Amino acid sequence: MSSNSNSDIETTEDSKAKRIQHTLSSCISRVQSVGSFATFGTLDSFPNLGISLGSIGVVPLPLSEENAKALTQESHKERVGKRDGVKIDEEVGKAWQIDSSRVKFLNQAWKKWLDGIFRRVANELGVAHTADGVRAEFYKMMLYEQGARFNAHKE
Repeated sequence: MSSNSNSDIETTEDSKAKRIQHTLSSCISRVQSVGSFATFGTLDSFPNLGISLGSIGVVPLPLSEENAKALTQESHKERVGKRDGVKIDEEVGKAWQIDSSRVKFLNQAWKKWLDGIFRRVANELGVAHTADGVRAEFYKMMLYEQGARFNAHKE
């Protein structure tokens, strides 16, 4: 027969939780940062991306209706959900996606401009802008039809 009661177990668990909380609080209090947790800004200019896509070639911007139709022919409907629950959801909107491996950005000025944005954001967040620091990974190109709904989400 055990001499431990439920209240002894709860006291031990409370004690562990308090030690973990104290250790975590102590670690966090030693963190020194010169940045913020968020940043935002307005951009005065935006270089032409020089988008090139498979059989279409260079896609002129602003996008014409004819080029938008050509893009949808190179696209597939956006899929929503995770793992086994992935489906095409017409309720979310008329959204088309193109895998990043099929899209190229030809304008070198775009890459230089984007790197400047990364440096600015990294500086404002107090993060080093290095090869293993702030970077962007192009995941997919999205095309939304007029009237399409966009639900907030995280990628």
